[in-house]
Amino acid sequence: MDLLLTPVEIETLTGRKRCKEQCAALDSMGVRWKINARGSLIVGRRHVEQVLCGEASTQAPEIKRPKFEALQA
Repeated sequence: MDLLLTPVEIETLTGRKRCKEQCAALDSMGVRWKINARGSLIVGRRHVEQVLCGEASTQAPEIKRPKFEALQA
């Protein structure tokens, strides 16, 4: 089994054909995705299985915060 979902599997999962709409659907499902160097949508199979099976993520989501101390230079 491949590490990444195929384009057909992504289309089946999201119910969408266009990349932008697929990304929005994945976001609403809580599925992480990336765009590779060729501009193709990639989705990790293991992550999708974890999300769909309700398994808790062992990794906390990265929270980006502004660096206010940089303003005091």
